[in-house]
Amino acid sequence: MKYVDSIKNKNYSNISTLITAIIFFIIGSIIFTNPNNTVKFIAYVLGGSFAIIGVFKLISYYIAKKKEKEVSIRDLSIGIIALVCGIILIAFSNTIELLIRIIMGAWILFNGINLLTNTIKLLKSNDNSAKVLLILAILMIIGGLYMILKNNLVFQMIGLFIMLYSLIEIVGYIYYVGKN
Repeated sequence: MKYVDSIKNKNYSNISTLITAIIFFIIGSIIFTNPNNTVKFIAYVLGGSFAIIGVFKLISYYIAKKKEKEVSIRDLSIGIIALVCGIILIAFSNTIELLIRIIMGAWILFNGINLLTNTIKLLKSNDNSAKVLLILAILMIIGGLYMILKNNLVFQMIGLFIMLYSLIEIVGYIYYVGKN
């Protein structure tokens, strides 16, 4: 039993848990309140990182080619691919949110339609659980469509979940510290 108590309380015995939770809360609130600029910022950082890696790989390829007669084309390939990916991320930073929103909304919509078709089969067999499944299927379809049509909803939800997680961690830390 002593071993179980040490596992349960180990997370909240260190101040770094509280600091991490506060940082996560700040990040979550930034994502929640300003999702469009957050996505652009992330796209710029990732795109810039890929572009820098690509440029370094290309430079290392050309330096190695000047020093040696036989050179692996791997650095050249990685350099070109990383550079192109970086440029795409930077150039299309505005459409990244749209793409993620459409993919996630379409996935929810597709699952809702699948659930609806299965529910219709259950309705024909007079299964009592079919009514609940019908409501869930309709809610999933509406949710998928709403996610596709509503700007920044996906990232606002991610920010909200990050904030909720960090609040749970902060309350857990305060409870643990107050208990001991």
